[in-house]
Amino acid sequence: MQATSKTIFGVYVSPNRGEGKVAVDSAELIADYGIQGDAHAGQNPHRQISLFEIEVLRELAAENIHVAPESLSANLITEGINLRALEPGAQLRIGEAVIELCETRKPCGSLTKLDHRLPKRLYQQCGLMGRILKGGAVRPGVEVELLNLPVEQGQSGE
Repeated sequence: MQATSKTIFGVYVSPNRGEGKVAVDSAELIADYGIQGDAHAGQNPHRQISLFEIEVLRELAAENIHVAPESLSANLITEGINLRALEPGAQLRIGEAVIELCETRKPCGSLTKLDHRLPKRLYQQCGLMGRILKGGAVRPGVEVELLNLPVEQGQSGE
């Protein structure tokens, strides 16, 4: 069953790089920095936050590949948003916060620790990286609004 609204399914942080994230009830997004308490914050201006679709995890489960959201190193798990269809420059409003999408996440080799099929299986489906334009608190269940979607080449903006 598809979600009818666009929401945050889960919020995850970790103070240490190279390990899974921990689900939290809420987190503070800090503009031009990242998620408070997350090891990746303040490291790269175009990789301040990572997003992943719960729908991809459900597809994996249907293929008998079981992966917990915490093990993916993603900060926000979305529901009802086709991240694969969004391009760099698109913006998401999540509560008061605004995120600009910057680049596609690439599956890293550490996924083989979870399941040897994951790096190949998640190619082009590993979510997106972004930067935080406006800070604010996020929590599971908050609605996501798509803003400033880039116009595809060949389409008129009128």
